[in-house]
Amino acid sequence: MEEVSGPGKIMNFILVLSICTQLYGNCLPPISHKEIYNSHFECATSGYKIAEEMMKQMGQDRVNNDRIVIGFKCQPRLDI
Repeated sequence: MEEVSGPGKIMNFILVLSICTQLYGNCLPPISHKEIYNSHFECATSGYKIAEEMMKQMGQDRVNNDRIVIGFKCQPRLDI
C-alpha cells in the first residue's frame, strides 16, 4: 500500500473509465469500477486489462464503425 503522511492514513485508488466515440465526438458518463486498489500500479495495470476486455466485448465491427476508444484514470482516495 502507498503510505501518505499522517498517522493511520492510507492512499487507495479507484479506477474510473471513460468510453468515447471519436466518430461523434462524445463520451458516456464516467464509470467507476467497484474494486478499490492498494496502489497506483495495480489500478493502472487493471485499467488496461479492463479496457481491453471491454473492447473485445463490444466487438471489432462496433469499435471500428463508431471509432470507440476507452480511457481511464486512477483517482486517489484517502482511507482513515
